[in-house]
Amino acid sequence: MKRISILLAFIMAFTMFSLTGCGGSDDADTSDTADNAGVSKEDIYPEGFSAFMDKLDVGFSTEVDQFISEQGDDPVYGFRGAGSPAELAVAEHMKSVMEEIGLQNVTMEEYNVDGWTFKGANVTFQNAEGKEQKIDLGGYQTTCKADNEKVGLMWLDRGTAADYENLDVTDKLILIDINQNEDWWIDKPALQAKVKGAKAVIAMSELPTEDKDGDRVGTQDICGPADAPAFGISANDRDALKAAIKASGEKEIEVTFNSDSEVIEDTTGHAVWGEIPGKTDDVVYLFAHMDGYFHSYFDDASGDGLLMGVAKAMIDSGYEPTKTIRFVCNGAEEFGRTDSECDWATGAYELVNNVHPEWAENAFAVVNIDGAYCVKGETTFGVAVPEELQAWAKAIGDPLIATTDYKYRYLTPQSTYKEDFNYTALGVPSVGTAKGEETLFYDLGYHTSYDSKEAAGFDDDTWVWMHELFGMYTYALDQTPARPLNFNARFRALKKSYDENLVQDEELMTKIDEVMAAAKPINKKIKELNASYAEAVAAGDTEKADSLLTEATELNKQTREMYKSVQDAILWLDGELSIVFPHETRQDNINNLQAGIDAIKDGNAQEALDEYLWAVGNGWYAMYFDEETMTIDENRYEEGLKDTWAEGRTDVDNIDIDNTIRSIMAKAEQEDADYTEELAKLEELKAEQEQYLSDVIEKEKADLQGLIDMFNEAK
Repeated sequence: MKRISILLAFIMAFTMFSLTGCGGSDDADTSDTADNAGVSKEDIYPEGFSAFMDKLDVGFSTEVDQFISEQGDDPVYGFRGAGSPAELAVAEHMKSVMEEIGLQNVTMEEYNVDGWTFKGANVTFQNAEGKEQKIDLGGYQTTCKADNEKVGLMWLDRGTAADYENLDVTDKLILIDINQNEDWWIDKPALQAKVKGAKAVIAMSELPTEDKDGDRVGTQDICGPADAPAFGISANDRDALKAAIKASGEKEIEVTFNSDSEVIEDTTGHAVWGEIPGKTDDVVYLFAHMDGYFHSYFDDASGDGLLMGVAKAMIDSGYEPTKTIRFVCNGAEEFGRTDSECDWATGAYELVNNVHPEWAENAFAVVNIDGAYCVKGETTFGVAVPEELQAWAKAIGDPLIATTDYKYRYLTPQSTYKEDFNYTALGVPSVGTAKGEETLFYDLGYHTSYDSKEAAGFDDDTWVWMHELFGMYTYALDQTPARPLNFNARFRALKKSYDENLVQDEELMTKIDEVMAAAKPINKKIKELNASYAEAVAAGDTEKADSLLTEATELNKQTREMYKSVQDAILWLDGELSIVFPHETRQDNINNLQAGIDAIKDGNAQEALDEYLWAVGNGWYAMYFDEETMTIDENRYEEGLKDTWAEGRTDVDNIDIDNTIRSIMAKAEQEDADYTEELAKLEELKAEQEQYLSDVIEKEKADLQGLIDMFNEAK
């Protein structure tokens, strides 16, 4: 009966966390938030979890991880693109693994995606020492076919518009440096190269930490059209090409170019799932993805391995879940939609929106293992949760985390960069892996050729720990009858997000207070029902426990609709596709425009550009790429959102600031430059943004009223 008392302790701890708030968007380091002196892990475990740990076979998990990481269409670097032969081979293997360990209803699904198969690319040239040298390239999701073509190759620094001045680059390969974390994404210089008539861009990606050998190759998703080809190259190989160009005494060298990279629109992607049936209609989902860059041992072959390890230990331990536990291996996570700013997480989107839309109706929660980054020496990790679930996640995770030396952060709001956002938007909360600050894997191997066991090293103890932590989250979700949401956490964050200098609306603040008051009885109902259930189980009152479980299942259907309504009302995405509240982008635009205006009036035009105006609309890109490139980019933006997880949640109003920024740039180095026209345009844009903000606030008030009515009706 001790395990039942632990369940009750979980629920009471959740209640305490809920009452203290835990809302907002703070990234709090909670590695030392719980004092577990004298407490064993077994005292923390939920019912049946000790048996799970006894049966856990991480050797089996590692075998799954290893097999997947060995599959790739490029014999040099790997790569398992959406809809590719390598991704299909992994899907077929995962189906057999699920059947072998005893999951039920194992199914391989098909859905529509834009696929990408990369079979490799290389250039051969005469190096600075006069010897023939071959360089293998990494790929981006573009189409480029070449068979021993003789082409010119030029070094163009960052690949900006200025770098092309007075040069003819027609049908040439363009070698550049790019920092996709600090500067811009690969789609901008690739599109600029296309506009100038180049054959393709070869980009050396600057990574957070330089490796000693300089042999890492990094790539990302393209977020652009398939006919603007791009490839990745290591620092060492870039240097070899630059040295050859310098030794030639010319601006370019001739290379022999081979490429077999192809994007196929409207092809077939795959997902595989199996389940352990429960006794209620609720379903807990566990996710990982099968596709990957390079060999992707960690991102995300390890996630698939962990999923199968958890499933096998559950089955082998004889655990009989209350809810159905469904294990899903998705394809097309890294890419699945061409010419789109949101080209990732396509497989999960297709699966839950088009293949199985009914899944969201009974989904209790999601556990998303996108990367079990157990690299050697790693100590910093994160748990990504929405505000509404953070209190529960801390109550479950903190006691176990406190028994380790790992540093953990709870990251809210969630990121759109992982598959579970598709479910969040449909009213299903999630718990997922997330990078913490300064993680070794992110700095070393993320989306690079170093995403391998050999390059990054593998930590066996952390591998066990990841199974333990996220396995325990799965058990705790299964044993919590009512979805443990705290609706007011999001509303508190909303209230804090308004700029008091721009938004002084008493009616708005009143409505936020009213919606929190209206939601309070729902929060209370959830906590009381969970506590009553735990007490009934602890007392051995099976009849009462079953009755409460039935009541909780019905309540979960209601709270799912409530949670979805909250997302529909106040979940928004900014231009970088990060989660914000609807008014926040407009607030930022107004403040940056005003600061830019003030700086120019004070004679600091360059400061206006560097500190403020770059952040408005596409201002940053307008500073570096030409008008033709940016016009193409902006015209395709809205079309690329259609039929994706971002549709209807992203501000597609393009602020007409590009030419004004270019004009200010042209004058910034002049003495006594006249900015009358530019200032008038900035004032005009600020007035437009102020009107937009006013309109957004009115919509937020209407949406809040709708939520107030919904919660009051639910009472």
